[in-house]
Amino acid sequence: MAGARGCSRQTGETNVKKSGTILIGAAMLCMIALYVPAVSAADSGQSWNNNPEHITAMKAYVAYVSEDYQAMMNGAISYIGTISGSAGTGDLTGAEQQFTATAGSVQSMTTNDSIDAALTQMKGEVSTFHTDTANDLKAYNGSESALRASVNASITADQATIESLDTAWWTARETSRLDEFTHNDAIRNGALTNLSAKGIDVSQPQGIETQIGGLQGSLKSALDARDEKALAGVNTQLGTLGTQFWEAIAGDAWQARETTRLAEFDNRTTILQNQLTNMTARGIDVTQAQAILSQITAERDPLKAAFDNHDQQALKTVDTQLTALYQQFRTTVQGYRQAAVSRARENAGNMTRNASFRQGAFRGAATPAMTGGNTS
Repeated sequence: MAGARGCSRQTGETNVKKSGTILIGAAMLCMIALYVPAVSAADSGQSWNNNPEHITAMKAYVAYVSEDYQAMMNGAISYIGTISGSAGTGDLTGAEQQFTATAGSVQSMTTNDSIDAALTQMKGEVSTFHTDTANDLKAYNGSESALRASVNASITADQATIESLDTAWWTARETSRLDEFTHNDAIRNGALTNLSAKGIDVSQPQGIETQIGGLQGSLKSALDARDEKALAGVNTQLGTLGTQFWEAIAGDAWQARETTRLAEFDNRTTILQNQLTNMTARGIDVTQAQAILSQITAERDPLKAAFDNHDQQALKTVDTQLTALYQQFRTTVQGYRQAAVSRARENAGNMTRNASFRQGAFRGAATPAMTGGNTS
């Protein structure tokens, strides 16, 4: 995959994508466009960025691409040195040294973000080199075809090293990608197990997971063959199926939430109604609380609709309304209870006063005189 290909080089996907040509005036310096690597498996929604295998693959990519670029740069510097008597190579040599220093620093990095930042810097350094080469080519009346020939000759001379680093990158890339696939597969199956344990029918996402699992062989074959087109096709399928899977899981999760929430709602309204029924049986007028409970019960349909439509905002609105109604109900019922206690105390006081009155009246009455009988 590496080495002199004229201007038709194309390498990458999964961890990295890179392709294209850079125009210098009317000629083409065949230097691949540098792109920041991206996580490939969009089928899980889970980050693999800082997994050690992904970091290893990124480092392998940087080692490969920097060697490739350096060979191209050396070819350009050699040609500009020839036509300028070495007078025009200072800026190019400086740009190349900065590029290789940045690439070299990547090997000690341990995070995706730091490597991304280095790749972005390398991209800027390549742009500077291109600009300087174009200026020097014009300033020293160079030949575009001769420049291209010098670049290709330099790549050919370094072909063995470039090929070796390309192989190392593909090897690291395959290891990372297949392990990432396994990791994502475990996450998906964990989600299915979790919902199944709640009694949810997961047949739809399970069917999608089966399709995803069936692509593992195709993924490995594409990586083994270093077939970019086939790899891109498999990753596209995985991305599409992954999106479908998590949408189905989200739908099932909403269903699980709806089932639990509506059961809780019905149980709570039953308890509240029982409270009012008991109070009514004790002769308490619960008209106001009953009206509030009717408002609460009326929120069941909007609550169900929010779950059916997977509408988090609508659910939040219903929850806010229910919270307010539940508070009103509690306040009203507490008022009934306090009133009942007050009446009970008042009745108890009246009974005490009546008893005291009766006892006082009895004790104050004259003792009847004893008459009749023998008093001697």
